[in-house]
Amino acid sequence: MILKRDNKTCLGLKKRGFGAGKLVEPGGKVEPGETPKAAAIREAEEEVGVKIHSAHKVGTIVFRNLYYKGEPETAITHVYMSEDFDGEPTESDELTPGWYDINSLPYNKMWGDDEHWMPEVFRGKVVDAYFNFNEHDVFTDFHIDIVPDECIARFRDKDFGLPEDGDEETFVTRSGSRAVLIDKDYRVALMNAKNRGYYKLPGGGIDEGELISEALHREVIEEAGWKIEPLATLGYTHETRHKFEQFNIAYAFLARATEFVGNKLEEDEAEDGFELEWFDTIDDAIAAVEKVDTTNMVYQAKFFTAREIAILRAARKVLKEKYGQ
Repeated sequence: MILKRDNKTCLGLKKRGFGAGKLVEPGGKVEPGETPKAAAIREAEEEVGVKIHSAHKVGTIVFRNLYYKGEPETAITHVYMSEDFDGEPTESDELTPGWYDINSLPYNKMWGDDEHWMPEVFRGKVVDAYFNFNEHDVFTDFHIDIVPDECIARFRDKDFGLPEDGDEETFVTRSGSRAVLIDKDYRVALMNAKNRGYYKLPGGGIDEGELISEALHREVIEEAGWKIEPLATLGYTHETRHKFEQFNIAYAFLARATEFVGNKLEEDEAEDGFELEWFDTIDDAIAAVEKVDTTNMVYQAKFFTAREIAILRAARKVLKEKYGQ
């Protein structure tokens, strides 16, 4: 939990355990049945004694090959920020807290990764990053993505005349990466589910511990068979699906196909008859998806057809403005 007040943030000197002697943000492990956000709030209250009223997520950081008790492991850290809390941070058995200017943080006394991602967070960005460590707790390489923060479109059951009878407080969030894939001639590719009568953009779910960009490359190869060069971030779509008790977030990118390496479809994708189909222009691709009649299709087809139209329209704007297409 990053506590921010004016132009300062709270760091605590770790008094014991893993990271003892370093300046750290309040935090700890997620307990069984607890959400990462609830854990961050609880840990901040336990470690520095503040009462947090609201917090928002500012990053996901994957620490790979991090040695804990002599064994390498992967740790997925969910980072939140709060400026809405009561109380002054006080010392506990874990931390001795203090306030530090965010423009001159003592990174030499902190974990080595902090100086790379924290400035982005304090600039208002949301980060998606990994750090690979060695047995000496020194990271050997890292990668940081800025999470797309522009919402392209939001969809709910009621948009399709469907009931909304679920408790959204209990809904699970699923995230994925999708590409508007173009070739050197600016043709646009769609996955044609020939046995189902719909189109989808290449892409799919983000695995645990995987970056948005890593999922994008992997999924496009698996479905479309192409290695890609990402060209632009388009934003994200947000779906509230009551039937499945889910929030679905799709991060969308414009990408160029660079090398065909062959695809590897999942069993259900093969059954649906997935084939890559190229359209001469972005307008042709949009028209093809707009012609799809989802009236009698499965529940989720109503959502992803509307989603793909919104993403393709966002890509059309970028293609026109940046590439004159």
